[in-house]
Amino acid sequence: MAKVKYRVREYQPNANMPGTPAFYAESVINPDLTATDLAKKIANRTGVKSYEAQAVIHAIADIVAEETLEGSRISLANEDGTKLVTIYPKVTGSISDAQVQADPDKYNGANAATEEMLTPDMLTWSLGATIGQKFSRSFAMNKQAQKVKFVASDVTADPTDGDDGDNTNTNQGGQQTGGEIEGG
Repeated sequence: MAKVKYRVREYQPNANMPGTPAFYAESVINPDLTATDLAKKIANRTGVKSYEAQAVIHAIADIVAEETLEGSRISLANEDGTKLVTIYPKVTGSISDAQVQADPDKYNGANAATEEMLTPDMLTWSLGATIGQKFSRSFAMNKQAQKVKFVASDVTADPTDGDDGDNTNTNQGGQQTGGEIEGG
């Protein structure tokens, strides 16, 4: 069974954050599994050379980056066809009547937004990802949870970060990495 760790965090309301006291479970994330680590695991499981597996991993990453720039949706699945993850480009942006009316000079005195007013410079692009439902259900059924003690120095800004230093992370954090196994 998979061994996943969690900790319990207490919430105490204050003047700025109302509510009632409560306790919340939070995931405790292990260090990142690097491409090198993953390649070794692939080599052990399949018999291919570790450096060959790592080359394939890097090629997949490059291809995903290239294909999403072309507007493709990429799904990764196991040999049974169970989807692990789907990565896709996504866009947000809008123009409203209120925005048009607030800036009549920009929109030539128009009172209503039109499709043509939503220009490419008003769009925000990013990548989205979804986890396969069957894969997620399998994880939930096969995990073995283990409670750990909180150590203040173990708190990270974001447990899902995988930060590559480009400052594009938008997740809010505060979850723990490491920790001591409770009762151990």
